[in-house]
Amino acid sequence: MLHRFIYTLHRILGTLLSILFLMWFLSGIVMIYHRFPSASREEKLATLDTLPSSLPSIAEIMNRSAGKDSLRSLSLYSYLGQTFVEARAGQTTEKFPVDSLEHLPEINGDYIRSVAGLWCDAPVSRIDTLNRLEQWIPFGRLKGDFPIYKFHFNDADRTQLYVSSVTGEVLQCTTRSERFWGWLGPIPHWVYFTWLRQDVELWSDVIVWISIFGIIMLFAGFYLAIHAYRTSVKKGKGLKTPYKKKWYRWHHVFGTVFGIFLLTWIVSGMYSLADIPEWLGKKHQDYPARSALSQGTLPLSAYQLDYRKLIAAYAGEATQITWDSFYDYPFYQVLLKGKEPVYVDATSQQIMPFSLTEQQVREAVTSIHSPEPVTVTLMTEYDHYYLDTKGNLPLPVWKVSVDNADKTCYYINPQTGSFRSMNTHGRWQFQLYQGFHSLRYKVFVDHPVIWTIVMWTLLLGGAFVSLTGIVLGCKYIVRCVKRLFS
Repeated sequence: MLHRFIYTLHRILGTLLSILFLMWFLSGIVMIYHRFPSASREEKLATLDTLPSSLPSIAEIMNRSAGKDSLRSLSLYSYLGQTFVEARAGQTTEKFPVDSLEHLPEINGDYIRSVAGLWCDAPVSRIDTLNRLEQWIPFGRLKGDFPIYKFHFNDADRTQLYVSSVTGEVLQCTTRSERFWGWLGPIPHWVYFTWLRQDVELWSDVIVWISIFGIIMLFAGFYLAIHAYRTSVKKGKGLKTPYKKKWYRWHHVFGTVFGIFLLTWIVSGMYSLADIPEWLGKKHQDYPARSALSQGTLPLSAYQLDYRKLIAAYAGEATQITWDSFYDYPFYQVLLKGKEPVYVDATSQQIMPFSLTEQQVREAVTSIHSPEPVTVTLMTEYDHYYLDTKGNLPLPVWKVSVDNADKTCYYINPQTGSFRSMNTHGRWQFQLYQGFHSLRYKVFVDHPVIWTIVMWTLLLGGAFVSLTGIVLGCKYIVRCVKRLFS
């Protein structure tokens, strides 16, 4: 009876889920090359103007700010012919023009058209006024931007741009090619259907429960596969599949071979949205790493270098300057038109690249973990938890290992002050999500072609198992219907 129950359970769940899994595996291949389109931060920053050469001191500018003594972030940039300061103190963000005689622009039709013109210089064929979410803006948080204006451009790429009527900011930008691949890749893979994705909690619960039912289906399949092989061995036929019909035989053989990879992908897909249980890689203590190491804007007196020297040094190139810091060490982040940003030490009157020394890194981490021992090394190649198969993560970085119960480790970029932290709990999360799902393993870092071949092989194998499940499920439904009406 137990065997029959497991067989029925696997058959019913497989019939219901195989189409979804086939969709996931085939769209996973597309996802290797195409992601869900977005108006990225880099694209938005590219629309900024270069900063003017004549500006007042930061002290004069900030005299107009109510939160100048409790700053958390501060940046200065030029956009659509005006130069602005954006400052955050606590939960409040201020934005005002540098020129005290100017006012913030009115978010009206002319302004929004000017914003759209920065993204595409082709003629506008149509403007839609949206009061509900669409496929390319399915996120519930965007409801606060209604009405949203959708620009249709008459260019070769058939560009479509979504602009908020509230903030005047670009929310999304897509091209015909991105929309085509979006339907084949990220939309089915991430179940990014507007009616579901706009409710984050519901969307997350649906994915998690589908994954749970998928895991149950696979364990039932493992039991049946092993039972069939054991029966074959007992009958003296060796390790052979007992099924004669081709679809059953293929499902049994390929399911046995690729089933473990199906399981790892389903589990990792679930843990992309769910945190791993506390008992798996217990977190012994929470450390205030983010607030201690990334303090944002320090008191303005800490910035000895006048920001106007940076504008002069990068005349005609600088578009935004941000007052930033790592721990107690201030620096400027300078965005340049069409170039990589530069990071400048703010502790002297001379323009020098920002660079964290071993002693500074040790001091910063010790302030969080004292008296726990720390070890600092300069890492020049990826390790098992700081890696990118596309080589996008910067090297070298300072690797700081802390001798504590959580086995805490920090990876700190000496040129930018950016950092990542990892502990035992995080390593489990990394393995159960990024390791299993994207095969982010060190062995593939220097061999991206092998990674691509392995991913294609496993995804096609999983797709074929799902296809055989669909065929068997359809045959099962046909038999049930015939019995019902016979």
